[in-house]
Amino acid sequence: MNEILRDYPPSLTQVLRLDPTLLTPDYLAPYPALAAYIAQHPEVSRHATFYLGRPDFQDNSQEDARSRAIRTFGDVMGNTLILCGFIAFFVTVGWLGRLIVEHRRWLRATKTQTDAHSKLLERLTSNEDLLAYIQTPAAQHFLEAAPIPLDATPRSIGAPISRILWSVQAGIVLAVVGMGLWLVRYRIFDEISGPLMLVSTLAMALGVGFALSAVVAYMLSLRLGLLEPRKP
Repeated sequence: MNEILRDYPPSLTQVLRLDPTLLTPDYLAPYPALAAYIAQHPEVSRHATFYLGRPDFQDNSQEDARSRAIRTFGDVMGNTLILCGFIAFFVTVGWLGRLIVEHRRWLRATKTQTDAHSKLLERLTSNEDLLAYIQTPAAQHFLEAAPIPLDATPRSIGAPISRILWSVQAGIVLAVVGMGLWLVRYRIFDEISGPLMLVSTLAMALGVGFALSAVVAYMLSLRLGLLEPRKP
């Protein structure tokens, strides 16, 4: 019988294991060799479990568990991408809002300075007074001055140092995240450990890349004299 079943699709054996009542001539009509064998050996229908075996529920449950784990991992990654998309959207909106606010402040500062120049010029009744006023250092500084700066607070850290520190921070965070994912992959299914290993490797590689870029930027800034001298 096993040789006969090997000539047919494997799903036929699984179906007969799940429902032995299908061992009838009507159902086995597309399988004439098996139908003839069952007709010659009626004990197969009476003891189908002995001849065909029990349904493989255990393997199906394990396969279902693995499928659920893989689907769960896919859902988590999809939700993570959606969350990153929302964060990027709100960060972009905040950045655009800041640009709009700074532009409005710059317009108000420009309007204030223009009004001040207009009122000052209205008080000068003659050309001689205007020329005499323009020749003074205070008038030249006032008339040639740019609008009020928006960021009046001085920067305590130069631009190269701030970028270098940002690269170091990003590198450390990415490296720690990558090592965390590398450790977590040992406690999950084998089907998920592969993608997690890929993500952790990429995260650690990015972290090391940021750290190396910070070192190279510091060396170049030091050689080109871009670093501000330390104030006593």
